[in-house]
Amino acid sequence: MAKQAIDFLYLMPRLSHTPCTFGVNNSKAKNNMVYSTDCRLSTVGCRLIQQFYLGFFLLLSATLYSQKPVQTISPSARISLMTVAPGEFVYSTFGHSAIRVFDPAQGVDRCYNYGTFQFDQPNFLLKFCRGKLLYFLDIESYRGFEYGNLADRRTMQEQYLQLDSTQRQRLFALLQENAQEENRYYQYDFFYDNCATRIRDIVQNALLNEVTYDSTQLPMGTTMRQLLRPYLVRQPWMGFGIDLVLGTPADRRASPQDFMFLPDGLHNMFGTARLPDGRALVYDERLTPPRPFPLPEWKPGIFDRPLLCTSLLVLIGLLCMLHPRAERMFDTVFWFVIGLAGLIMALLWFATDHSATKTNYNLMWALPTHLLVFWRLKNRKAWMRNYFAITSILAGLCLIFWKFWPQELPAAAMPLAGLVALKGLWGLRRKG
Repeated sequence: MAKQAIDFLYLMPRLSHTPCTFGVNNSKAKNNMVYSTDCRLSTVGCRLIQQFYLGFFLLLSATLYSQKPVQTISPSARISLMTVAPGEFVYSTFGHSAIRVFDPAQGVDRCYNYGTFQFDQPNFLLKFCRGKLLYFLDIESYRGFEYGNLADRRTMQEQYLQLDSTQRQRLFALLQENAQEENRYYQYDFFYDNCATRIRDIVQNALLNEVTYDSTQLPMGTTMRQLLRPYLVRQPWMGFGIDLVLGTPADRRASPQDFMFLPDGLHNMFGTARLPDGRALVYDERLTPPRPFPLPEWKPGIFDRPLLCTSLLVLIGLLCMLHPRAERMFDTVFWFVIGLAGLIMALLWFATDHSATKTNYNLMWALPTHLLVFWRLKNRKAWMRNYFAITSILAGLCLIFWKFWPQELPAAAMPLAGLVALKGLWGLRRKG
């Protein structure tokens, strides 16, 4: 029954785009207005039915799993690593990983997903910002997992793990233990404790840490920050923002284990892994769908180039210096935005548990204290002149040693830091 429901869901998108004349006789069908209206109503109805069946199936799946607990899998069971391609939403930018357990002898086909959190947690937004949000291991039907990813046009790679019956049972037992209410929650860490690293660790534990990886093909010397770059090419402003808030921990050189914090890295390393007896960990692989979804064509425009945009902003700032009123308007906005950016970076460093946002050298040119002075630019007292002198010195040092800091600062921030230094010197002309 569950399979029939999902098969129906696959057909529904096609039905929803098919002209429907349910309840329309031939004479009424001749009237174009009536026909097109009925088609729209039928399309909406098809979508509502689709949503109803999806909700019904997910509820049915949860009920079946709760009614049929399985503690031991059969010798014919198969365990595989599921790697999902990146999606169009922010949370899916870097892809996703899950473990699939397929045991036809017991009617089990489920996915163990460590990348789940609840929106209805108390103080959800505050916990998310402070890095205290609890993620948890969720168990869902494979059909539901597959349907959701295909609906989002995300290709799935499934690697079949070559485990003997003892290893399979040990891994399954660990997964079941992790799924217990008292064990399923964990505090997420972007680099070191996420949906991919959890799978890496539990598979290694099931294999008694005797699995070995071939790291000869890895670009050793790559930092954690640099591993993110390929996923952000099509989202340059998101990449710029991430570079701003990530501190020096992101510039640590990645070890072979670290490469597996990304789902694609986990997939690639599992493909090279060997068991103690020399067998490959992965014996076969398949794609769903067989032909990967093509990426939409993307041509960056002028406003998709952060370095160009910040350079143009600096040019505007320099031109505004030729007119006192324009300069005051520009400076008010400029110092406010720079101060706000600095406040966000400072809070991520000092007020959160995010390990990757500590020790951020971008604060040398983006001081949060600008928020205390942006509205007092007309003040000509000595302390304001001293403040701008310090601002200029810090931004200048940041620029001079840009390539020598232990943190890779974003190139698009260099024009901004230069304008901060110049504006700081320009502010010294104010006399009390």
